[in-house]
Parts: sequence; structure tokens; C-alpha cells
Amino acid sequence: MAFSFEKTERMSLSADGIDKLVVDCGSGFLYVTGEDSLRSIEVEAEIIVKGKSEKDIEDYVEKNIKLDLKKQGSKAVLVSMFKNQFPNINFRTRVINLTVRVPKDMDVDVDDGSGEVKIAQIDGNIQIDDGSGEITISGIQGDVDIDDGSGTVDISDVTGSVTVDDGSGTIEVNDIGENVKVSDGSGSIYIDGVGGDVIIKDDGSGGVSIKNVSGKVVK
Repeated sequence: MAFSFEKTERMSLSADGIDKLVVDCGSGFLYVTGEDSLRSIEVEAEIIVKGKSEKDIEDYVEKNIKLDLKKQGSKAVLVSMFKNQFPNINFRTRVINLTVRVPKDMDVDVDDGSGEVKIAQIDGNIQIDDGSGEITISGIQGDVDIDDGSGTVDISDVTGSVTVDDGSGTIEVNDIGENVKVSDGSGSIYIDGVGGDVIIKDDGSGGVSIKNVSGKVVK
């Protein structure tokens, strides 16, 4: 009989002396939201594992989960992943879903394996290196830089510049204050409302729609 293991863990770290959150995570969603009055980094981690038997899964989670939040210099480092595959368990699901609240003025740097990524209401810069999964970014005062393997990318309401290097999937970029640069392998590109220049490098396999650009458009 298949067994489902679910557990929620919470972690907190003072944001004093910290100007960037660095996230290294495996499978599962990642939601990061900035809050004005917050003076700490708050993490809720939902661990979900489904597999062969109760004992096997509990042993696996105890021995192989890596979940940690700590300060390193001026950075907070959040690590969330499973360290090793357990050979005697046939997994149907193995994820750690992360919901993170941070002070708004913090930079966010994400290295993500797979799963949905949402980041909103951040006054700092955003950098994402993502394997697969949908990415949604909104309400950012700094710059946004995304290197994505596959999955839809939706970016809106960014005061700074946006750079996207994408393997496959639809890209939507709306209401950007400065420049937009997109390099795309396959998939449609939709851009609307850019205060600076737009530079597109596209292989031609998907449609490109560009509207309301204050600067020049280079394809």
C-alpha cells in the first residue's frame, strides 16, 4: 500500500545585517513575498513524500532531507532538498514546498531545480537560475535576471531592467521601467509597456508581439 508522509516545518532568522536571500532548492514550489514592516526572514516548508511504506518513508525523510536557514556574512542562505535517492523506495511524489516572507528591501537570488516560482513585492534585485517550472515575477523595484530551462515566464510591474534567457516556454513581459533583453529557444514572446529598449534574440519557432516601447526595438 502506498503511504503519504506530510509535515510542515517553520524557520525564522533575524534580518539584521542581511541584504540578500539566497535560496538553493530542489523540487517543490517556491513563493517569496516582501513585506514592509518585517524584520526577519520567515520560512514555512511543507514536506510531502509519497511512496511504498510508512516506515521506509519516515526513515528516508529523517536521514535524507536537507532543510536549513542561516546567516552567512551579509546573506541569508536557505537550503531545501533531498540529499540522496533511497534505492528501496519507489517515489510517486517527493517535494518540499516553500513559502517565504522577507523584508521588501532585500535582494533575492534563487537556484531552483523544478517547480513553480513566484516572487512579488520586492524592492531589491531578483536573480533566478531555474531548471523547469512556471515563473511569475511582479512588483519589483530593482532588476530581474532569469536563466530558465523550460516553463512559462510571466514578469510584470518591474521598475528596473529585465533579462531573460529561456530554453522553451511562453514569455510574457509587461510594464517594465527600463530595458528588456530576451534570448529564447522556443515559445511565444509577448512584450507590452517598456520604458527603455527591447532586444530580442529568438530562433523563430514562436510568435513575437512587442507593443508600447519607449526606446528602440532590436531583433
